[in-house]
Amino acid sequence: MPELDCSYSPFKTTPLRAKKGIRWQAWRNLMVAAINAGLAQRQFGLSPTDNWWEGGTPDSHHCERGLFRFQFDQETPAIACVDAISGDELSIYVVLDPKHRDVDPYFFHPFRDGEAYAHGWLERRLGVWIQDGGEDFSCRRVLLPKLANLSIEPAGYSDLGSFIM
Repeated sequence: MPELDCSYSPFKTTPLRAKKGIRWQAWRNLMVAAINAGLAQRQFGLSPTDNWWEGGTPDSHHCERGLFRFQFDQETPAIACVDAISGDELSIYVVLDPKHRDVDPYFFHPFRDGEAYAHGWLERRLGVWIQDGGEDFSCRRVLLPKLANLSIEPAGYSDLGSFIM
């Protein structure tokens, strides 16, 4: 079993980030808000087979992607896409303030579909955490400080852990 103070890929091992910038904070807040909303709406749970969205099954290899909507910061609409992938992880895509009803976060087009976008993975087999190192993020510059300065607490999981590929 790997030490969980590093991120692992076939090409390199890197320590978890000690210093986190404004873009990481904004990405983290979008991810935490989406995961918290998915848990509250019972779209998924923190155990490896808790794939409850429409199209979800306990076996991650037979899941279809699911969509759910939520309110970010009590006022801004958001939409998230969740998919179970190998290793009992969840792949989560989030679009903040979608521009039209049929936005699919999985196929996000920057700024045409929404004001901000985040993608990341939630580990659920070795523990429960958002994986470090796989941050995919896009945000309008004017919105970045607002997203980064929010205080959103994870609901039963860690907001930082090893990225294991």
